Amino acid sequence: MVTRQSLDRIRLFYAAYFAAMGLILPFFPVYLDGLGLNTVMIGFMTGLLALAKIIAPPWIGHALDGQAENTVHRFIVIASCMAAITALSLGMTLNLYLMAASILLFGVCWAAILPLTDGLSVSVSESEMADYGRLRAWGSIGFVITSLSGGIWLVGPNMGAFPVVLAMLMMVLAFAAQGFPKLKPPIDSNSGRSKFSKSFYLLLGITLIMQVSHGAYYGFFSLYLAEAGFSGWQIGLYWGIGVIAEIVLMWLWSRPLQQAAPAVVFSTCLLLTALRWLGIGLTTDAILLVGLQLLHAASFAAFHVAAIAWVKRLGPKTRHGAAQGLYSAAGFGLGSTIGIMGCGLIVNAFGYSMAFYLCAGVALLGIPLALFLSKATRKI
Repeated sequence: MVTRQSLDRIRLFYAAYFAAMGLILPFFPVYLDGLGLNTVMIGFMTGLLALAKIIAPPWIGHALDGQAENTVHRFIVIASCMAAITALSLGMTLNLYLMAASILLFGVCWAAILPLTDGLSVSVSESEMADYGRLRAWGSIGFVITSLSGGIWLVGPNMGAFPVVLAMLMMVLAFAAQGFPKLKPPIDSNSGRSKFSKSFYLLLGITLIMQVSHGAYYGFFSLYLAEAGFSGWQIGLYWGIGVIAEIVLMWLWSRPLQQAAPAVVFSTCLLLTALRWLGIGLTTDAILLVGLQLLHAASFAAFHVAAIAWVKRLGPKTRHGAAQGLYSAAGFGLGSTIGIMGCGLIVNAFGYSMAFYLCAGVALLGIPLALFLSKATRKI
């Protein structure tokens, strides 16, 4: 049953989940840098979080498809608690092998729970009991709060508190999941495990390319700005500007984007993404960076809102968990892993700007696939 209180639990989950991301994306590389790791090792350790997204979501989604909702919600609670424990362990060792194991285990627990919640939110949205974009926007609000406050308070002598704050946010996730809404399972005359269509895999390919192109941004944008002379609070501010643009788009244009032709949405997003990375590589001018960060509304928000709707439409009705898991694994998992780890090598050899230039080229490679997707989805 969907109630106002259960929807509030989804909002709280998104707020806490992406508050954690608001710590990890801007400041985890800075935390690792403070421990004395070089750029290659930072890229490797950061990439382990993305690697976990390849392992966990498809496997967990496949295993939980067809299970009772109470089982799914219970798994989210347990995984969130495990993530809290492994987050705390990050601050207890300087051994690179133990650190890598802790990061990977945290990443597996953390990565597994978001696609499951997204699947629930999309089902609620398509039942017209809430709007997915407005539910998900609370995650962006959480991201803004932590990215800004982290830049002001966390960077510097307080950076050692990073694992503790992260663990606290994981416990909020566990609390939120205990009150998730209950929905009736989808009715499908084909009770077996249906196969995924070619158009679904085409969508995964487009998602993969988009996330590969984010490698320089997610892995090294903060360090790039720090090298250019920006302070911690300024770095947090730029991350916050991008997410504010994301919030506005999700709040106002979520439904139109989900109903628009996918070729138009995805090709436009990829083109604007390429322009964004090219611009960041060319300049660190304070004013120009504001405009470039506003393009986050296209490179992430518009793309994700449209993609997650098409994942539901193109995936079999009885395999929503696996479909959301594959989407997460292809983009935020494999795509981010390739992008971040690859950019770590590029930055070490050629510098930050070259990494952003190459990411701009990668984004352009996805446009032909996006245009072809319109033919595959025309009959849906």
